[in-house]
Amino acid sequence: MSSPRRVRTIYSVIASPNRLDILRILNTKGPLSYSELKTLAGFKSKKESGKFAYHLRKLVKQTLISLNRAERKYTVTSLGRLVLNLTKQIEEQSMLESGKLFVRSSRQVLEEFNADRILQSLVKEAGMPVELAQKIASETEARVYKFQTAYLTAPLIREIVNSLLVEHGFEEYRHKLTRLGLPVADVADLILRAGDSSDSIDSVLSITSGKVFSEYAILTKIPRDVSDAHLSGDIHISSLGTWSLMPDTVYLDLNVLYSNPYNLGSKISNVPRLGTIKNFDSALETLEILASIVSREVSNEVCLDNLISYLSKLYSPRSQEEQIRMFSRMLSSLSTSTTSGRSRSITFRIGEPLIDEDVASQIELRDSLLQAYSRYVEVVPVQTIHLVISPGRYSDRRLVEGIAGIVAKGGDVALESDGKHAFSGLRLNSLGPNSGVPDGIAFLQNLSLNLPRLAFESNKDETYFRAKLSLLLQTAVNALVNRKDHVRDSMKKGLLPALSQIPVVSSLEDMPIVVNMIGLNEAISNLLTERELLNRQELGVKILDTASKVTTEKTAKLGVKAFISVIHSDGFERLSEIDGEKYGRSQETRHSGYQGGIRIPNQYDDEKFVSEVNQLCKATSGGAVVSLTFPKDVGDSLNFGNVVASLSGKLPFVRFSRNPEICKKCGAKVFNGGRCPNCKSTFLIVQPILV
Repeated sequence: MSSPRRVRTIYSVIASPNRLDILRILNTKGPLSYSELKTLAGFKSKKESGKFAYHLRKLVKQTLISLNRAERKYTVTSLGRLVLNLTKQIEEQSMLESGKLFVRSSRQVLEEFNADRILQSLVKEAGMPVELAQKIASETEARVYKFQTAYLTAPLIREIVNSLLVEHGFEEYRHKLTRLGLPVADVADLILRAGDSSDSIDSVLSITSGKVFSEYAILTKIPRDVSDAHLSGDIHISSLGTWSLMPDTVYLDLNVLYSNPYNLGSKISNVPRLGTIKNFDSALETLEILASIVSREVSNEVCLDNLISYLSKLYSPRSQEEQIRMFSRMLSSLSTSTTSGRSRSITFRIGEPLIDEDVASQIELRDSLLQAYSRYVEVVPVQTIHLVISPGRYSDRRLVEGIAGIVAKGGDVALESDGKHAFSGLRLNSLGPNSGVPDGIAFLQNLSLNLPRLAFESNKDETYFRAKLSLLLQTAVNALVNRKDHVRDSMKKGLLPALSQIPVVSSLEDMPIVVNMIGLNEAISNLLTERELLNRQELGVKILDTASKVTTEKTAKLGVKAFISVIHSDGFERLSEIDGEKYGRSQETRHSGYQGGIRIPNQYDDEKFVSEVNQLCKATSGGAVVSLTFPKDVGDSLNFGNVVASLSGKLPFVRFSRNPEICKKCGAKVFNGGRCPNCKSTFLIVQPILV
């Protein structure tokens, strides 16, 4: 058949709407069987079978579709796709030359402009009265027809509508109608920067979605005074995108799984069903699945307590090497499942062995876990699984050496001696006098106050500073109480299926809120004169006492438990940068950002200094993290075991870290800077100091 004749034949074949529909269905759905394609194409009755077969033969004969005889499925050919693309272009061009205005809609189709769509959006999305909506829609239509353009886009029309709403002073309606998303240039920059850092495309997708939900939270979920305080730098909200959707930290005693078997529910249908824990293997499987799925529903951290006690109940003796391999597999599995662009971690809290169980076996398992974790640290550049160790009466040289070995290899491990803590430093048993720690609980935090700004604006007037602190605490508490309602609503809507199946956590009535203090050290420096430096610790305790009392008083009437903490937050750099731009760089006491938590720089052997830090920690009702970082030039000359032993039992909660850089090329840890010892690369990624 000649080419012109073949072209005419193809045109005659696609002249039938039915055959064109069959092509489009296959192009969209992919390979389909005869019966599937027949149903989707609308030929449902037996009487229409012959008609459908006739259309199908025509398409196959012209090689627009083909039949895979092995799979007995039809698929569109490359010629068929070309015909569909040309047909779409012809349709669009014919619309454009009709003299009418057309819009590329958000549904990715070209539609004729219709002002009634604007009216419907204003009423449905913004909640605007019909008469007012008609007026705005008419004005938009008048402006649109003045444009000299072939077609419009949905975002452009929305911008015109929002512009009119601003002109008329309808800012609240504009907020509800605002389109959420990122400019093209910002997305391109995200992709570019991900390629030059340790991020991946998963991080890009996570950051992009986070930006959308951050805008959504600011516009619709966070009170205006709170969002203004965040944007101006008076406060900082971490993980803004998850503000109204999920809690930040969840604590769970693993032993509760024996008395309350974990029911995965119908929503979590892509993981194995779990039954009653009957043996060691099922205990380990339940632990891994639980940690993996719950970590998806928190913004910060899942803290799992009593791991050793939980596993030892059904444990049968095996060699230490077998124990180490068992824990190594568990850590590798969990590390893979928690890898994500969103910052979150799993913490295992290792307390002292329970007296009513086999103490020797528990200590043996503890030592094996430390060795497995040391191997995990050695092969994983940045850990998402952390350990908090509370030895109590069972601290020995093997434990100290185990912790020291982890730190020496670049791991980040915490040691506690007073109460139970999450890895972030959040104090888990600060729920009230003699209340202890429940079997499970969720916390709302991720809101920090900018103390250095308060101090600077107080002009060294301590009384004025504490008055301003009280007002800002009111804003922070109201924000977190408001957030609690949103998270409860998220639970009721079924958005947190993993948490909702844990009875001890799913009841959000007692969910505590925590307000964090950023830059306590800088605030004290701003408030004191040079001659008053000896009163630094006294002033710090006074500030924290005031904050705790004010927070307790403001929440007592609301029936909410609220606490003050001095822990790490990702806002220390942002707040420092905002203040530097507002007040001048001379006001920044740390070029890399304000201090979060409390740092001990090379003063771990100063008994008086450690004692003062201890008093400062105990003044916080919600916990404080003391971070001990080591200089890059210490190499292996420092005895990390002596450092760990010297601070054991002297501080409520302390974290040890060498804070290594990461080689971009091979992923190795680099402790002394300059060049990777493995591949000799000089491209190093600086990890943030978690202080």
